[in-house]
Amino acid sequence: MRERGSVWRGLLSAPFIAIAVLAPLATAFGLGLFSPGAAHTLAASRVARPPIDNQNHLYVLDGWGGVHPVGASPPLATTASWPHKDIAQSLALFPDGTGGYVMDAWGRLHPVGIAPEITDGPAWPDWNIAREVVMAPWSSSANPAGYVLDGWGGVHPFGGAPGVFGYAYWPNWDIARGMVLNPDSTPASVSGYTLDGFGGVHPFGGAPVVSDFAYWPNHDIARGITLTSVAGSGYTLDGYGGIHPFGGAHAVASTATWPGKDMVDGIINWTSAPLSAPGGWVLDREGSVHAYGSAPALIPSAHWPGFDLARGFGSAGSGGGGGSFEQLYLRPEQHRDGWGVYYNQRDDRWANTGVGPSPWPIWKVGCLLADLAMVYTHFGYTGVTPATVAAHSEWFAMNGEIMNAAFSIPGHPATFNRRPTMAWIASWLRGGHPVIVGMKLKGGGTHFVTLTGLSGANDFWTNDPWEQNAAHVLFSGDWFDRGQVYEAIAFS
Repeated sequence: MRERGSVWRGLLSAPFIAIAVLAPLATAFGLGLFSPGAAHTLAASRVARPPIDNQNHLYVLDGWGGVHPVGASPPLATTASWPHKDIAQSLALFPDGTGGYVMDAWGRLHPVGIAPEITDGPAWPDWNIAREVVMAPWSSSANPAGYVLDGWGGVHPFGGAPGVFGYAYWPNWDIARGMVLNPDSTPASVSGYTLDGFGGVHPFGGAPVVSDFAYWPNHDIARGITLTSVAGSGYTLDGYGGIHPFGGAHAVASTATWPGKDMVDGIINWTSAPLSAPGGWVLDREGSVHAYGSAPALIPSAHWPGFDLARGFGSAGSGGGGGSFEQLYLRPEQHRDGWGVYYNQRDDRWANTGVGPSPWPIWKVGCLLADLAMVYTHFGYTGVTPATVAAHSEWFAMNGEIMNAAFSIPGHPATFNRRPTMAWIASWLRGGHPVIVGMKLKGGGTHFVTLTGLSGANDFWTNDPWEQNAAHVLFSGDWFDRGQVYEAIAFS
């Protein structure tokens, strides 16, 4: 298992015991204040153009890199996708809506629509620290100037954009959540605001200071920020769907809220809203688009009920639509078929349940016990869940080690192989027997998955207890949590 973006993976087997081992997923590479190539001089004539109506140039980004039109927006071609790898983080478009960039969690920029490759942008390989990308108000396919916000608050120019000054910065603290540029920014004077996770709105580049924003001390629940056409005014969005004005903006009513439930991803303003009646749209984690204020209702072309896959908006002339990453805890996943029941260790029914007498919760070290629970259901023990396995204190040591006794499923003895070959694993699956395999991960630590069957000669169907809704997915592919198989447990 692993924690999204930064910390741990666990459960390593030994000859007579499976040992919970926590290892860092990624190391810090150092986060500078400025990216290479930031100091470019631009022609003063490159000024912002009047915004176009973005209701027909509005898109939703999913975590696998898909860009989906909303309403009557035309489709945009993409250049990168990551099926089953939730790494796309943010989408930003040029003011005319013809192109822009998808930013992945490592800060890399991938062209969308009519847009050139970016060679001077920031990047943090294998480190989920990039939070949002925005395009400059004067940008275009010929002048693709923009900025990337990192989780510590750093603002990094690319595409020839000038550097900015005065932004809030939190070294070694991933708390920056959003960024917007003032629509009157020019290459000679760039200003805007960043949003922290507690709701703080921080000016940079000489933007007016604001103080009337909503704030949640020590509660990382702020999810997005957008500006109106009036300087220094706009709205912040909380994870429950609440929309909060600042800088004298008119109060607006939310059309969808989830009290106490972190369900919202991003907010974007309607560029053609009347000054006296602002409006825009809110995106929830399942891809639904909710109008607020004076904005018209729009229907997205994609929607993922029960699946936290929507990552942010992108639209023409809006300055940015936010970016997000997958929640740690998942809503209950209900997958039951003739093979058995699929379980996820991050399911919020048991994610925080302790493992035996140890201090570790299931979400952190529970991949193997979730696999074991799935195998129990395969053999007809449908009442077994990760929580019921974790409740057997006699199966676990104080440090989280899981004893081999846990694998004694009545009538279905377990066979442990510490050096399995693919042929050995395939022979068990060919006979209709489930196999749990342990892998050594590239970033350190280990992860276990359940193999449910063969897919052709060289692949397996897999139940992965970490990735969302990963029931009977292929073992192969560009997954975060795959690695060299070093152990297998087969059941007769």
